[in-house]
Amino acid sequence: SSGINAEYGTMSSIVTLLPKSVETVDASILTLQHPKNGQKCLVYFANNTFHELLSTNDKYVSWFVGDSVIGGEPLTIATKIDPVFLVLPYLMKSPHQYAPLDQTLVDEKFPCAMQLSETDVSAVTDVKDERLGIVKFDKEKTLNWLVGKVDKVINAMKENGVEPGFNSLLSDKEYQRYAVGVVSDYISATLSSDLHDRLGIEVASYEEEKPAKRQKLTEPEEPVKEKKGAKTKAPKQTKSQRDLANVNTKGMKSMASFFKKK
Repeated sequence: SSGINAEYGTMSSIVTLLPKSVETVDASILTLQHPKNGQKCLVYFANNTFHELLSTNDKYVSWFVGDSVIGGEPLTIATKIDPVFLVLPYLMKSPHQYAPLDQTLVDEKFPCAMQLSETDVSAVTDVKDERLGIVKFDKEKTLNWLVGKVDKVINAMKENGVEPGFNSLLSDKEYQRYAVGVVSDYISATLSSDLHDRLGIEVASYEEEKPAKRQKLTEPEEPVKEKKGAKTKAPKQTKSQRDLANVNTKGMKSMASFFKKK
């Protein structure tokens, strides 16, 4: 589609969709903690913007890239993410303490977190000294900021004709419920619960519908090498495949015989 290019990474053998605006040799891949669960996530950093790398679960696929066909590789998609989401877990560790943002981001497990030190966090913090960047987490401002994010998701869905489910006549509350779920994928469970309360939405009502509403994307993983001598289980045949295997082929010519030289 417009504004998207397919890039083939020869080192890691992956097919990745990147916005043209961040195609640059100065790009880097950062390993950061995911704001929802603290697990490792990969972030594409270029032109001072952050893009989360997500991979589809399809294993049996092939892609046409230029004049080549690449098979057996999942599609990795770079989706833009507001770096404030990535900073929030660090701010919430010491919610009652003022500190310079660069000190707040010190993380031995994820040293790349220092790349977030230039993030403008004024929308979610109480700023004591703007020049020195001394800030403190502000829950009220953060919830107001998250409500704004929910509204943006709703507007984007309506403008692009995205309907969460099969019902095209959705109420504003249903749109809001789904949008809260999208935003909740990037905040802690505690903050998500507070956001649900702020908007008067029950947590269970979204979680029960979630599997049918959204396509599952996962973090890209390192390819797993197969152990030598490991037995591979034969794939289960469908009814049509079993019926075809039982057909009496006596007297039939093979397909290859029609292409032999006469």
